[in-house]
Amino acid sequence: MLRHLGGVGVFILAALDSSVLPTFGAVDALTIVLAARNPELWPYYAMCSTAGSVGGASVAYRLSGLGILHRRIKGPIFDRVTAFLKRFGSLALSLAALLPPPFPTSAFVLTAGVTRYPFIAFLLSFGMGRVCRFALLAYLAHVFGRRFVTNMWSAHTLLLVAAVGAMLMCVGLLAWLVFRKSEAHTPFGL
Repeated sequence: MLRHLGGVGVFILAALDSSVLPTFGAVDALTIVLAARNPELWPYYAMCSTAGSVGGASVAYRLSGLGILHRRIKGPIFDRVTAFLKRFGSLALSLAALLPPPFPTSAFVLTAGVTRYPFIAFLLSFGMGRVCRFALLAYLAHVFGRRFVTNMWSAHTLLLVAAVGAMLMCVGLLAWLVFRKSEAHTPFGL
């Protein structure tokens, strides 16, 4: 019973993180800890994190569409994110949902709401990115969780961590390059 309460906790934390209260990676950390402590429940924790995050982002999307939260991002940042979202659409939202903090995911969520990006497309794109992110985190914690502490310095573990880190850095670099390229094509000259 207590193992399932962790899922409720990560759901609530993910909903807050994606809506109005940034937690700076606490959702990722809690998902990893829970999946490592209860390896057989890793899909459950990934699902709870994803559902909470998509639910919280949906609330932020709706509130920004009503003009309530859109003031959190202003000026040039809003213009850049808007241009990026208009140019790449669902891919931009999926990448924003996939990348870990400190990537400004909330700027993409709020901009999607303000620009009236189609809600179903928003849910599917953002949800796809979050599913990939939290499933990967929970699965890696499931596989390497308890053993990671005892075998922390094994060659296989270090190689896997380095490969995952390199992959995330490449995705981040690619997203940054695409974002920079889209800045050069904006009519605002930003």
